[in-house]
Amino acid sequence: MELLRYAFNGANIIPTILLILVLLYWIVAIIGVLDLEFLDFDLEGVDGAGPFFSLSLFLNIGKVPFGLVISLLVINFWMLSMLVYLVPIEVHGPLSLLVLVVPLIAAFFVTKLELIPLRMFFKNANMDSEKESQVLGASCQLMCDLKDGRLGQARIKRNGASIVINVKTEVEEDFEKGELALVSSKDQEKNIYYIRKSKG
Repeated sequence: MELLRYAFNGANIIPTILLILVLLYWIVAIIGVLDLEFLDFDLEGVDGAGPFFSLSLFLNIGKVPFGLVISLLVINFWMLSMLVYLVPIEVHGPLSLLVLVVPLIAAFFVTKLELIPLRMFFKNANMDSEKESQVLGASCQLMCDLKDGRLGQARIKRNGASIVINVKTEVEEDFEKGELALVSSKDQEKNIYYIRKSKG
């Protein structure tokens, strides 16, 4: 009961509410009321060089379903923030928000480690090969400006959830956000797709 009171005390209510939302999402998804595509996150409004873009690459979003990545991140954030309860220091007021920064940062690294075996699981389940067959030769839409050999992201629209891939230009070409391109090949080692101008 004391831990429960701590979970809803002060700034701790933030990770607790996030955990409750994640649990509700999976409960509703399991009973089939909510479409799992609900968490097909749209990065269209995110700059290709921005912090969220970097975090998406850090967590390898795309290799593991986005909903699962976020769920693990929230669960880790909640557990680590609850461990602060064991620290013999009482923090109240606005300062308690700062105490959550360390568990949040740590949660990203813990989640990245947890995703390593999960990436292998989804790869062994032929998720990657199925995705690759739908990606190579397909038309994609740039989600950010792509210049000077910079790494970016593109979306391939299909029936169901769209596929988001990491892309680079095949030759020295510049692309603007929203422009259509053709996926020509893939670097298996770096998991990067190369694109070129679409003739259409």
